[in-house]
Amino acid sequence: MSIYDCAIIGGGPAGLNAAFLLGRANRLVALFDTNNNHLAYELQESIFRNGNNHPEFMQSGKQKLKHYPTIHSIDNKSVKVIKQSDNKLFKIYTDDGSFLAEKILLTEGTEIQSDIPNIDLYYNKSIFTSPYCYGWELKGKKLIYFNETTEVAHTAKIIHNLSNDLIVATNGNEMKENEKQELENKGINVITEKIKEIKGHNGVLSSIVFQNGLEVDRQAGFITPSSYTTNVIGQGFSCDLDEHGLIVVDHFGRTSEKNVYAAGDAAQPAPTEIVLSEATGIQAAMAINTDISIEKF
Repeated sequence: MSIYDCAIIGGGPAGLNAAFLLGRANRLVALFDTNNNHLAYELQESIFRNGNNHPEFMQSGKQKLKHYPTIHSIDNKSVKVIKQSDNKLFKIYTDDGSFLAEKILLTEGTEIQSDIPNIDLYYNKSIFTSPYCYGWELKGKKLIYFNETTEVAHTAKIIHNLSNDLIVATNGNEMKENEKQELENKGINVITEKIKEIKGHNGVLSSIVFQNGLEVDRQAGFITPSSYTTNVIGQGFSCDLDEHGLIVVDHFGRTSEKNVYAAGDAAQPAPTEIVLSEATGIQAAMAINTDISIEKF
């Protein structure tokens, strides 16, 4: 059985770029594409991505990896990583077999955790985490900003620059009175009532219904969720997570677990951008290659 220098779990922007850099550095890489879709359909936040749609962007990246015999792409939704008893190798189990690797890079991304009913039907369709991705397309529309944390005002001010018709909804969470007053002084309606229902069709938002019966028309919005879930796949190791559920890493993507690295959405707070995810994947790959080079020199 071949032993890979690094197994990358997740074939998104961070994972693809990490595989690309490591493969070109003559490292034997296994890229496990778990086909988790966390990207908006169109990618707008970078001048080099503007107008590109997600399927074309991802497929183009995967095609380029095929030019390198050092990179083995494995499509499999079911992936489990087990740390071996010798603490030197990891065993990766899939439906199609098992693989060994010396390093693990987690790039599978996150899913938002929210108490807002049926928010997942609209996420990355008409409700987004980043005002930089779709801000231009949504400017002037009737917007809503969902925030279930205590830090509301900062992002609300950014979104207000896109539209004067903005509602902030905390879904039952109270916010600081001075911050609430500051937003309301700018004409931003702050609603702390619990949300009963989101209405729309095919992922396109039309209105929000609150528990007190109030219903407001909205065309699109943004969300800062209460937390995220990160797929830290494995037994025999556990990476430290922060208060938001994201993997704690140093500036180079190293986690608290030796030989385990993380990049992309799994290790950076929202709002996240495709280009930032790509950068963290490249940075982690450089750290992995450096660590291997020093260890094997």
